[in-house]
Amino acid sequence: MIRLLVAASALVAMEPAVAAVHRWVMHGRGWAWHRSHHRWQGHRIEANDLYPVVFAAATIATMAVGAAIEGLAALVWVGAGVTGYGIAYLVVHDLFIHERLGRLPGARSRYVRWVAAAHAVHHRSGRKPYGFLLPRLVSASATSSTSVQASLRTPASGPSPGCSVSDTQDVAPAQTSDLKRPSPGA
Repeated sequence: MIRLLVAASALVAMEPAVAAVHRWVMHGRGWAWHRSHHRWQGHRIEANDLYPVVFAAATIATMAVGAAIEGLAALVWVGAGVTGYGIAYLVVHDLFIHERLGRLPGARSRYVRWVAAAHAVHHRSGRKPYGFLLPRLVSASATSSTSVQASLRTPASGPSPGCSVSDTQDVAPAQTSDLKRPSPGA
């Protein structure tokens, strides 16, 4: 039971950790890789795809240390939670929002439309929200749904390719129609 609690805690802790990495690394010194995601050129593989590879390698190494050293066995379960977050990120961000395998069932769910709309705001502005699975659109002082919808409808610097949110009602279609990746056969 403790092991599952450790894994679940690691999974939950990943969202704020990844939002911080996204803000301070990907939009900082790591911009050389992340730029490819914001200025998508139509390639199936982009430099930004190196981030999950590096993060997976670090997670595998952490789990290997936990498996090899008896006193650090909890690291295996931390790695399991991080892996769970990585799988959720892959499914939501790459498969649903960016449609890297084409449109999948569930892409029109309320949750996916909410995350896609927040991601479109980030792609247009290059600023908040930085979260991936639970993006925060407004500060704690501005919590009305009107202010959230207004922030989604206000383009900061015009559309930027990268995410498919054309089915959302929160973002104007003209601002989101060019955010899709092509279907695999295109």
